[in-house]
Amino acid sequence: MRNASWLVFAGVLIACGGPSGSSDGSLDGSSNAGDSASDVRSSDDAALPLDARDDATTPIDATNPIDASDASAPQDTGTPSDAAMGACAPTGRWGMATETFTLPGPNAQGELYVPDVQARFSTVNWATLQRLYIPAGRYTLINLGNLPRRTPDRPLVITNTGGQVVIRPNPGSTQGYLWAVSGGSNWVITGRYDPVSRTGDSAFRGHDCDDYANSRGRYGILSDDIFLNGGHMGIGVSNATSFELDFLEITRSGFAGVRINNTTAGMTPMPLENVRLHDLYIHDTKSEGFYFGWTGAPPSALAERTQVYNNRVIRTGTETTQLQNLGDGSEVHHNVFAWGAIDWRAAFGNFQDNGTQLQFRRGSVFVHHNVVMGGAGTLGNYFFSTEPGDTARAVRIEDNYFADTLSLGLYFGGTTTAEGTLALRRNFFRGMDFGYAQLNPTATDPGVVIRFAGTLAGAITLADNTWEGSRRITDGITGGAGTRGSLTATGNTNGAVTPVSFVRSGYPAAPTRRLEMWTDRATLAPGMPAMMYAVGALVMHNGEMYECTAANTNARPDMSPAAWRRLPTPIDDVRLAPSSPYAMRGIGLQPVR
Repeated sequence: MRNASWLVFAGVLIACGGPSGSSDGSLDGSSNAGDSASDVRSSDDAALPLDARDDATTPIDATNPIDASDASAPQDTGTPSDAAMGACAPTGRWGMATETFTLPGPNAQGELYVPDVQARFSTVNWATLQRLYIPAGRYTLINLGNLPRRTPDRPLVITNTGGQVVIRPNPGSTQGYLWAVSGGSNWVITGRYDPVSRTGDSAFRGHDCDDYANSRGRYGILSDDIFLNGGHMGIGVSNATSFELDFLEITRSGFAGVRINNTTAGMTPMPLENVRLHDLYIHDTKSEGFYFGWTGAPPSALAERTQVYNNRVIRTGTETTQLQNLGDGSEVHHNVFAWGAIDWRAAFGNFQDNGTQLQFRRGSVFVHHNVVMGGAGTLGNYFFSTEPGDTARAVRIEDNYFADTLSLGLYFGGTTTAEGTLALRRNFFRGMDFGYAQLNPTATDPGVVIRFAGTLAGAITLADNTWEGSRRITDGITGGAGTRGSLTATGNTNGAVTPVSFVRSGYPAAPTRRLEMWTDRATLAPGMPAMMYAVGALVMHNGEMYECTAANTNARPDMSPAAWRRLPTPIDDVRLAPSSPYAMRGIGLQPVR
């Protein structure tokens, strides 16, 4: 067990997360937006990078280093040479485009408000249109509704043209949402530069060519909510199915980065299947990174063949990813979900401090080769549920790196049936150091890495996992092998687990759980005590990182230079270093394709 004296956390475990459906971004859109378009910016002047990001590569002041004595700190290995950079993404992904339409640019209020694109632009052939272009520029709000239903072999690709599209509200705005998309099927929203397919812009390529270190603020489409509203989503998608989100940057969302939901309480849910979420850079959100599916009472839309891969979801207030209602053919793989639940002291409600949350409905679901770092209540809060018509379930969780929780590693709850199976194989667990004592002084160390609760009738396999620390792997199993009811453990090892190492995250050499979201008051603690930060504390505020330099302060970092030192903005090149044993196993981000 490593020294965890710096931890002063606490809480209560096990509950579903997420707000009610009523908090989703509204699409009723009371707007007076007209049809007038502002001047379209070219790629030379359309770049609207996040404020104060120019120092992102400035080295940390070595005269005031941050203690790196805890080996749980994720390590950086420096900027790779050009030879180490990956190949650029193949072109022609969506074929050549000959039939295109360009939407009007932002109106005088900065809005692009088209809640029914088919009615508004009735002369467009929505059955055959290949590209729907959003002109480069600064938008305060985008609403694109009633998108067409297309077939998989003829998708509608929606992308930026002429430079970068930035969706960012004005400070003090009272608008109800930021970016809302609804309706249709087999469409794609992408900021990917592809000269053959005529998407994106050459000056805004994001992490193409594996240039993660220079990707911040340089995606073709950037959603930045500036933490304007606690109900805002970076992008909200509703009443749509079989769609794709690709090469977008989403930051400073007032609630979730990506919100997807086809269920309304008391109504028959619309289909939700074949959704592909990949190559997204979601960071510094007030709550979840991904908030997918329905958390209310059934019935809910079954999300079959959901694909979530190659995403960076970093520094989220609550869960990095919350995926509900997963069905057959769903896969979550090769993502980096890091620095989750950093708003554990003052999240919007109790039990919202998990690293990840997944709900499994039916069929085959595969979660593999992910990096999951940072949780308070649990690293993984996982549930089984069954609705009428659901068939047998086979869930596999394999080859993942789980690290740095303040209480439980993984929790499994809900109800399984005898024909359902769950297998956890070749996963790594590190940083299971209990420190969850302030929000609930009666909380105790769970004593295990994985806890199974609820009614688990199907076969459970724990095989070839490795965990460190003095905890048992699960209740009723001593050592790495044994049986308890329908659970069989074989080949598991209690021993040292190497910390993950990134290419260039920009995060100081400090424990993952040391980073918090700044708050002046611990609103979830008994008595709601005022926060008093110690020298060396690390916090995020307004998407920037600060180190405390004055003892016992709760001053706001951006207004208190005498008490807080602003650190360079994290670079977030969280590819695993080539020398990392996990990279050699294929864990983490993969080359762009």
